[in-house]
Order: sequence, then structure tokens, then C-alpha cells
Amino acid sequence: MAELLEHGIGPVRTCIGCRKQGSRSELVRLVAQGSGSSAVLVDERRRMAGRGAWLHPSEKCLALAIKRRAFGRALAGAADTSAVERYLMPDTPLVEATAATGKPSKPESGSEN
Repeated sequence: MAELLEHGIGPVRTCIGCRKQGSRSELVRLVAQGSGSSAVLVDERRRMAGRGAWLHPSEKCLALAIKRRAFGRALAGAADTSAVERYLMPDTPLVEATAATGKPSKPESGSEN
């Protein structure tokens, strides 16, 4: 690790999505909100207290991290990734928001009575 610092690369972090290593400047730091909440927050300034996880700022890595359930493992049970999704994909509506209502889009067959 001392060799990396001598050459100016700096600290190396691992993306929780693709599991590839990169420098701090290439990755986004994420932290759990705390106080019993399961929300994951983006630490833009990289100064928030608590354990952090790192993610490449790409939809691909976000999707991989969600699929692998990496947020809950890296951040002690944190699972609500809506803030991260809004940060990485600001123009895309959240898929979870429509699924969270619990109402089917069409009534089930035979339930029209």
C-alpha cells in the first residue's frame, strides 16, 4: 500500500456493485442514515460519520449492488436506496416508488365482483 501512495494514486476503494477497485475520486461514498433508518445516503463531501461503502457512479454498478444485496451487507442492514438512485439517475422515475404502493395495476382475474 505504501507503494501506491508513493506513486500518487492514493487510497484504493472497492465498488460494492462490480467489486472492482478504484481511487476515491472515481467512486461515490455511501453511508447509512442511522437512528434506526434503513436509508442509504450519498456522502458527496466524503465527510459524514460512520462506516462508508463505495460505488462507481453508474447505473450498471447500482443495479449490480441492488441485485447482490450489497447495501445491506456493507452498511449494516441499510436497504432503502432511493436517495442513491435519485443521485445517480436524476431524470429517471424510481421503479420502487410505483411498486411500493402495493396496488396491482389491473385487478386480478375473478376479483371484479
